[in-house]
Amino acid sequence: MKHFILVSVLACISMPIFAAEQVNQTNVKLDKNCSVNPNIERNPLPHTPNNMSLPEFGQGVIGWATGPEGAQQKLNTVTQTDITNYKKNGVNLKILQEWQAFYENETKRNSCNPTAPIRAKLMKKVITLWN
Repeated sequence: MKHFILVSVLACISMPIFAAEQVNQTNVKLDKNCSVNPNIERNPLPHTPNNMSLPEFGQGVIGWATGPEGAQQKLNTVTQTDITNYKKNGVNLKILQEWQAFYENETKRNSCNPTAPIRAKLMKKVITLWN
């Protein structure tokens, strides 16, 4: 039991550091004081259309690529044509709202995740363009 607790504590401590280092390797400037707020739970991953994989949904259907640069690029260029394609691929408002809420929570929970706030804004923009 002690071993399990020790491993759990070490994992909690090292995960944000590892995540920050991984992001830093992509030349993204991070706040060196970023952290994961232990008082905010990570929400479960929202649904995807027809239970497609996360990469298929995010990169393939939504087109947010990987990292903050890819999300920002899509945020800057999303069009009504994208909305039509999302609908053809089974995306609906409920799914978009779930993902927006997920990324808004992740933004508050984990300041080491520079992609979350951009994806939250992207989902919000897509929702406003939906009708």
